[in-house]
Amino acid sequence: MNGLKDKVAIVTAAAGGGIGKATATRFGEEGAIVVVTDSHERRTNETVEALNARFPGRVDGHALDVASRDNVDRVVGAVLQKRGRVDVLVNNAGINVLGKIDELKPDDWSRVLDVNLSGVFYLIRAVLPAMKKQRSGAIVNVSSIAAWSAIGGSDAPYASAKAGLLALTRTVASEVGPNGIRCNAVAPGIILTKWVEKNMSGIAREADRTPMRRLGKPEDIAAAIAFLASDDASFITGEALTVSGGYYMHP
Repeated sequence: MNGLKDKVAIVTAAAGGGIGKATATRFGEEGAIVVVTDSHERRTNETVEALNARFPGRVDGHALDVASRDNVDRVVGAVLQKRGRVDVLVNNAGINVLGKIDELKPDDWSRVLDVNLSGVFYLIRAVLPAMKKQRSGAIVNVSSIAAWSAIGGSDAPYASAKAGLLALTRTVASEVGPNGIRCNAVAPGIILTKWVEKNMSGIAREADRTPMRRLGKPEDIAAAIAFLASDDASFITGEALTVSGGYYMHP
């Protein structure tokens, strides 16, 4: 991708086995300086160590609970102090609690929205002053096709948060475009992560329903994120790119 070399890129939830780690790896391959953040401190340290073995001196790591405003401000401040800038923010952190609406606990609803939506707001709010000063920046929010389609039901908090994320994406794009900052979203379909393999039954059936006849890989989403963050997408903002192998198609 053009324009990612030496850019400082913060990626949330980047130390698991899914989209975040694949994205951090892809940014490293594109020559970016990668900031791995994750709520799991030990896993964060292990991921940073592994990526630094491939990209020496170009990977930092911070334990981060995106639902904590204080934690967000501290981590962004530490990145700015060490690297002097933030060029890319990838809001990938997300959780899900399955259950029918009349069975869900209010605390579960609040926690999902705190992580999946409010946490994105906190991070965008924290990086915007630096991006405005630079008069450049790219923000990519990871939404989901669940924002448009109740695939299997039982995920009201998750779907609601991901739909709200699309509205936030458009609002940010409109507000900060004059400052040279872009904000877009990717909306993955069913991606083969550890969570999906553990919690979703009938995976083979869902693959058969997909025009590409397979489910997505984390690397598929990482490639789309890298594109939207790169200079190759310099005239794209406020958009949501569906990456689902055709599982969900817009009219």
